[in-house]
Amino acid sequence: MENSSYIGLSRMTTMRREMDVIANNLANMNSNAYKGERVMFEEYLSRGTTGPDTRSNRFSFVTDSGVLRDFSTGKMTNTGNPLDIAITGNGYLSIDTPQGRRYTRDGHLRLDEDRRLVTAGGHPVLDNRDREIVFPQNDQNVPAIAADGTITLGAAQIGKIDLVAFQNEQGMRKTAQGLYATDLEPQPAPASSTLAQGMLESSNVEPILEMTNMIELLRQYQNTQNLIDGEHDRLRRAVERLGRSSGQ
Repeated sequence: MENSSYIGLSRMTTMRREMDVIANNLANMNSNAYKGERVMFEEYLSRGTTGPDTRSNRFSFVTDSGVLRDFSTGKMTNTGNPLDIAITGNGYLSIDTPQGRRYTRDGHLRLDEDRRLVTAGGHPVLDNRDREIVFPQNDQNVPAIAADGTITLGAAQIGKIDLVAFQNEQGMRKTAQGLYATDLEPQPAPASSTLAQGMLESSNVEPILEMTNMIELLRQYQNTQNLIDGEHDRLRRAVERLGRSSGQ
């Protein structure tokens, strides 16, 4: 196979990866606090071979080097649920899981059977002292959650939600149920980051933009496929002509 075909195939491989990322964005356009992703590309130069003229022949391929996450804030939606909270600005909730400490911006919270404040997946939310937040039994007061995360029931303060930030958010690893894992040390969230009670942050995915990207990517894939098919036909015709010439 000619090098032009190899180069075309390298691009088609990365486009398939990009299509998977776009499809995942569309699948999560209604997921709370989901952050859209983009594939990062970089050039890969082959080592090359040295010909009779002593010049090195190197070929440029394309490869996907990773995924870049868009951390812009999604639209805020009013739910009226006193246990729903949305983070305005940079910040994450600290979550305790069997796999260790995790972090999330999905503030769709609830009380479990032990009256612990937990995520939709049932993992406890931690306070600023790394403790679980437990609501008193039989207390019927509607909780009030202040902008700084302080939770009060009536006149009693029962805890303060931990809000942390990280210097390199791109280094965080996405896991299941909207959670992130990281080896980075959490820092206190900036003073400009606050909590809004009764609100949820929506996904920042723009469906129309993603569909436009998908259509454009499909066209590029088809054009590259036509290029490879054309190159294959050119080589086939060349071999046939050489075969007829050698037989004369």
